[in-house]
Amino acid sequence: MDLEFLDRIVSSVEEGNILVSVIIVVVAIIFNYKKIADYLEERKRAKIVKISEALSCEHVDGLTKEHLKEELATEHFKIATGLRLEKEFREAIISLHKKTKGNLGFFHFKRALTHLEYKDSELKIKLTWFDQAGFLFNLVFGCVLALLGLLTLIVPAQIDEISIVQFFMFVGLGAFFFSIAVMMLVQTFPVRSAKFIKEEMQSLHNQ
Repeated sequence: MDLEFLDRIVSSVEEGNILVSVIIVVVAIIFNYKKIADYLEERKRAKIVKISEALSCEHVDGLTKEHLKEELATEHFKIATGLRLEKEFREAIISLHKKTKGNLGFFHFKRALTHLEYKDSELKIKLTWFDQAGFLFNLVFGCVLALLGLLTLIVPAQIDEISIVQFFMFVGLGAFFFSIAVMMLVQTFPVRSAKFIKEEMQSLHNQ
């Protein structure tokens, strides 16, 4: 992505061609995906390099050095699992992961992070009635929209004489319903993972 590319986007926006600008950006992202991915990966590791350099400095000692060691461990854990947590919280999750013999994958903790808390030296699950209601809403209407999307896609096959416009209208509408359905069903993942973690914790407690 160079200045010429940015000039094209700015020119398109100034001329009112918003759609053209969006297409240019999407195409640019697709063709520069590897560069973007490499850049993001480099950004992730940049902090680790800086902390490592600070730790190797002879003037860093005492509590400062201990703090930097914790920060380094936190950053490594974040890269490995996608979770950036303080030591106690992190170790509670690792302990639970080990106790379930890997049955609780770290992706469950990542999904359910907004429903997890470390309090009174314990890992706890917090699910409110609003969380439960949102889960049921997204699950039910997500399934309904997925079915509606499927039925909409089937309609063109049931019509003997259908125009191109009608065909694309039904396909587009079906794809739209499916997209909304997928978005709603994805929203159920955090609560599903939180419930799974809670069940595993109760199972361990009952042993």
